[in-house]
Amino acid sequence: MRQEILIGVERRRRWSDEQKMRVLSEVGVDGATVSDVARRHDLTRQHLYQWRRWLRQRSPAGDHGVRFLPLERVEYVIL
Repeated sequence: MRQEILIGVERRRRWSDEQKMRVLSEVGVDGATVSDVARRHDLTRQHLYQWRRWLRQRSPAGDHGVRFLPLERVEYVIL
Protein backbone atom coordinates (compact mmCIF):
# COMPACT_ATOMS: atom_id res chain seq x y z
CA MET A 1 0.00 0.00 0.00
CA ARG A 2 1.30 3.43 -0.95
CA GLN A 3 1.80 5.99 1.79
CA GLU A 4 2.22 9.67 1.22
CA ILE A 5 3.74 11.90 3.87
CA LEU A 6 2.59 15.50 3.75
CA ILE A 7 4.98 17.98 5.33
CA GLY A 8 4.98 21.72 5.75
CA VAL A 9 2.02 24.03 6.09
CA GLU A 10 0.01 22.48 3.24
CA ARG A 11 -1.65 19.29 4.48
CA ARG A 12 -3.97 18.57 1.56
CA ARG A 13 -3.27 16.98 -1.76
CA ARG A 14 -4.24 18.96 -4.83
CA TRP A 15 -5.84 17.08 -7.72
CA SER A 16 -5.89 18.55 -11.19
CA ASP A 17 -9.05 18.28 -13.27
CA GLU A 18 -7.32 15.70 -15.48
CA GLN A 19 -6.39 13.58 -12.46
CA LYS A 20 -9.95 13.71 -11.15
CA MET A 21 -11.33 12.68 -14.53
CA ARG A 22 -8.84 9.80 -14.79
CA VAL A 23 -9.75 8.50 -11.32
CA LEU A 24 -13.50 8.83 -12.00
CA SER A 25 -13.16 6.98 -15.29
CA GLU A 26 -11.91 3.89 -13.41
CA VAL A 27 -15.27 3.36 -11.69
CA GLY A 28 -17.13 0.52 -13.36
CA VAL A 29 -14.17 -0.78 -15.36
CA ASP A 30 -13.88 -4.54 -14.82
CA GLY A 31 -16.52 -4.25 -12.10
CA ALA A 32 -14.58 -1.73 -10.00
CA THR A 33 -16.81 -0.03 -7.45
CA VAL A 34 -16.47 3.47 -6.05
CA SER A 35 -15.01 1.91 -2.90
CA ASP A 36 -12.43 -0.06 -4.90
CA VAL A 37 -11.26 3.01 -6.82
CA ALA A 38 -11.20 5.19 -3.69
CA ARG A 39 -9.13 2.62 -1.84
CA ARG A 40 -6.73 2.27 -4.78
CA HIS A 41 -6.07 6.03 -4.77
CA ASP A 42 -6.09 6.45 -0.97
CA LEU A 43 -9.28 8.53 -1.03
CA THR A 44 -12.63 8.33 0.67
CA ARG A 45 -15.73 7.35 -1.28
CA GLN A 46 -17.12 10.78 -0.48
CA HIS A 47 -14.29 12.39 -2.47
CA LEU A 48 -15.40 10.53 -5.58
CA TYR A 49 -19.06 11.40 -5.04
CA GLN A 50 -18.11 15.06 -4.61
CA TRP A 51 -16.02 14.95 -7.78
CA ARG A 52 -18.96 13.43 -9.67
CA ARG A 53 -21.22 16.21 -8.43
CA TRP A 54 -18.57 18.79 -9.39
CA LEU A 55 -18.39 17.28 -12.87
CA ARG A 56 -22.17 17.35 -13.37
CA GLN A 57 -22.40 20.97 -12.18
CA ARG A 58 -19.43 22.08 -14.22
CA SER A 59 -20.50 20.60 -17.52
CA PRO A 60 -24.21 19.76 -17.67
CA ALA A 61 -23.97 19.39 -21.46
CA GLY A 62 -21.31 16.69 -21.07
CA ASP A 63 -18.63 18.60 -22.98
CA HIS A 64 -15.93 16.48 -21.30
CA GLY A 65 -17.21 13.30 -22.90
CA VAL A 66 -18.07 11.70 -19.56
CA ARG A 67 -21.63 10.71 -18.86
CA PHE A 68 -23.20 8.49 -16.24
CA LEU A 69 -25.81 6.30 -17.86
CA PRO A 70 -28.05 3.62 -16.40
CA LEU A 71 -27.14 0.10 -17.46
CA GLU A 72 -29.47 -2.77 -18.14
CA ARG A 73 -28.18 -6.23 -17.45
CA VAL A 74 -29.27 -8.89 -19.92
CA GLU A 75 -28.66 -12.53 -19.23
CA TYR A 76 -28.88 -15.17 -21.91
CA VAL A 77 -29.62 -18.80 -21.21
CA ILE A 78 -28.18 -21.31 -23.64
CA LEU A 79 -30.27 -24.44 -23.89
